[in-house]
Amino acid sequence: MYEKIIPIVALATALAHTLPAQQAEPLFTDESAAAFFGASPNLATESRKYAKEALEEYNGKKFAEAYAKLVVSKYFSNLAKFGKNIEPEIRAKLLASPELLDDFVSVLSPEDDAVKVYDILANIAKSSPEKFAKYPKLAIAVAVVFDAPPPKDWPHGQVSEKFLPRKLPDPVARFNQIADMRERGKFLLPTEKMSIEELKYLVPSTATEDDAQWAQKSVSVSLSNLPKLYPSIAYDHGRLNRKQFDWTGEDYRLKTIKAKGGICVDQAYYTMEVAKARGVPAFILSGAGSDGFHAWVAYMQRPGAWNFSVGRYENARFVTGKTYDPQTWKDATDHALESLREGFRNGAKYKLSEIHCAFAEVFAMRENFAKALVCAKAAVVAEPRNADAWNKIFAYLEKLGKSEREICQNYEFAVKAFSKYPDTDAEFRRKLADLYRKNGDISAAKRLTTSIILKTKNARPDIAMEFARRELEIDIQEGTAEKLLTTYKRLLGTFKNDSAVAIGGITIPIINTVLKSDKYAAARDLMKATRQVLKPSKDSLIKPTLDDIDRQLETIIPKIEADKKKSE
Repeated sequence: MYEKIIPIVALATALAHTLPAQQAEPLFTDESAAAFFGASPNLATESRKYAKEALEEYNGKKFAEAYAKLVVSKYFSNLAKFGKNIEPEIRAKLLASPELLDDFVSVLSPEDDAVKVYDILANIAKSSPEKFAKYPKLAIAVAVVFDAPPPKDWPHGQVSEKFLPRKLPDPVARFNQIADMRERGKFLLPTEKMSIEELKYLVPSTATEDDAQWAQKSVSVSLSNLPKLYPSIAYDHGRLNRKQFDWTGEDYRLKTIKAKGGICVDQAYYTMEVAKARGVPAFILSGAGSDGFHAWVAYMQRPGAWNFSVGRYENARFVTGKTYDPQTWKDATDHALESLREGFRNGAKYKLSEIHCAFAEVFAMRENFAKALVCAKAAVVAEPRNADAWNKIFAYLEKLGKSEREICQNYEFAVKAFSKYPDTDAEFRRKLADLYRKNGDISAAKRLTTSIILKTKNARPDIAMEFARRELEIDIQEGTAEKLLTTYKRLLGTFKNDSAVAIGGITIPIINTVLKSDKYAAARDLMKATRQVLKPSKDSLIKPTLDDIDRQLETIIPKIEADKKKSE
């Protein structure tokens, strides 16, 4: 460890090892919260007051008390900006519920339309005050999901808008529907015991209320046999053979899918929507495997426990599944969502780590990056598996103008901390390799790349392929066509048992890169090499993909060449 960072680490360690003995006493009771809002306070002023007190408590190592006041400060600030329509009674209820308030303040993301979130919450509370009081987390989940429309290909893209309009129902109606079904005993899981993060995967649905009622009446299902829903939809092999991947039925109701059958996306959709109709959070995952593309389902077995593999054929090596985060509608993977079942995130050490992170942000907003760095380092000392804390460290090191050598060293520490978490490990290795190259240490970058390819090629070929692709892109920039082809064959051969993933993860991106570099002959050579290495049979599911790439090349390359001649 470099001498110049020892004092910071020592201070961070002292902070991190001071675990809060217990939860802070609530700052407000029901009565005092009601009286507070009844006095019509200046919320911006109150926010600043509580922020100041929070810092004083934090500097005094009263971390639980400090965090409680920081949450209240953020709440007041948000109310002043976005929550003008929230009734005083609802404001008071949230203020007098520390855990709920923390959940609400913490779940809001920069991608949320905060005004709409607060408006939806206000409308739910006005419409159904008793249900809101009973299911506040459900109301918050609806608010953070329904503030923006879903993408056109959610929950999957193989059915037209005609059959499946991508429009979420009215948020108040959806809240009441879920609450009513829970109270009528239609659900297999207790909605009120789920976290907001879990409820996010229950509330969005494109199925109609009639669909939900049909599923409740006509489909016999329990938590233990829920995976059987997937194969209960007869597979339409004729449709697959015709390469008719889009739905062709007269409608896309659940009972129609049940009667008609379908392919994997229809099996997945049916399973997901039946699960939701029975109060089970679920979502569709899709990805490439050893010989094609596939869709399967994840569902919650109980609060805090998930099954990510309903319909996921193990022998086909669908190692990574993609979905949408319904709050942001950004891409997410099953590996990223593993946090839904990570037990360490519920422990006291992780909570303390989050507290230090929260105050790191406070100091950073005040441009006190030295103190922010201390807080971020305290966070990783308390719990090294807090990726957010590590990212804050790197940001603050750069703000403070620390040497690239010191930044690299901290990345090395982060890589060690996440050695058992492939996605986060890869993220930090990626950034570290870039820093090595920036510093001119090409050999260190290649060693790092090689090591993660070897580490992940079997269990996580998608990660290994990403790093292989990066190596090839460097060859394109720096090497000859012969070197590129040799490296390509070697790396593609490493993944020949994961051919569909390899085509999407290596072949297509590299061909696009060489085309942008005007290396047209190289593109054709790469396709020849792809067929030589993968050796697809005439019945292989990847053969149509390879044929399509060849057709596109024969169309694109002459056009590019013609356009280039005209410009000359």
